[in-house]
Amino acid sequence: MAIEKILDLEQLEVNIYRGAVFSPESGFFQRTFGGHVAGQTLVSAVRTVDPKFQVHSLHGYFLRPGDAQAPTVFIVERLRDGGSFVTRRVNAIQHGETIFSMSASFQADQSGIEHQDAMPFAPPPDDLPNFISKGGAFDDAGFAQFAEWDVRMVPRDQLKLLPGKASQQQVWFRHRDPLPDDYVLHICALAYMSDLTLLGSAQVHHQEERKHLMVASLDHAMWFMRPFRADEWLLYDQSSPSASGGRSLTQGKIFTQTGEMVAAVMQEGLTRYQRDYRP
Repeated sequence: MAIEKILDLEQLEVNIYRGAVFSPESGFFQRTFGGHVAGQTLVSAVRTVDPKFQVHSLHGYFLRPGDAQAPTVFIVERLRDGGSFVTRRVNAIQHGETIFSMSASFQADQSGIEHQDAMPFAPPPDDLPNFISKGGAFDDAGFAQFAEWDVRMVPRDQLKLLPGKASQQQVWFRHRDPLPDDYVLHICALAYMSDLTLLGSAQVHHQEERKHLMVASLDHAMWFMRPFRADEWLLYDQSSPSASGGRSLTQGKIFTQTGEMVAAVMQEGLTRYQRDYRP
């Protein structure tokens, strides 16, 4: 399903929207993909905000597994409409229960001090194999919804590992086809894709154990710093500073190919052993 269709919500009433159903082609995504519901939730919040305000952060909690074959209804609460900042809270509902809750903050265009971390080294994406392709790690019908994205994982032997980092991973990605010049679409598309590989950064040193894990996103936070396009190469530099108690903390910085840091992500995910597994 094209990202533009996924993010094109139907308005049912003032502050109430409904998202399109995604029916997976295999049993892999028995639950709704987390980025799918996060992206749609953000769209519903954006629909209630004056265009002069741009989203700069979001914080969401995955409360229940989503049903990939049922529509999702989004109810927006207008918490604050200020001169510089606007705040929205959105609940995503299926079968009468909240499956995801998000707070999003918007800011009018303003100026202030500027700096950023340097972009880490990464081999150019054109030199790497396509991750979602025949023979790639996602060579499965269940990942057909990501076919419109060009995703390239940096091989372990090409990573420039930093001392003291427990677990690192790098991913290049972009939308294969040009997208409309709609900045909101590019932001929501990034929210959609930000969930795809991040939790995997906690599992790179646990290859044998990862086959016996229950894995799911628990919460997700993003900050947007600078303009970007989702149809141009973005480097997702990921790490997992800690894993314990059946949960893993992961973080990522997203850079353009020219080195601008455009977003930061934090996520905690379930990485619990399956009940019948004893390491």
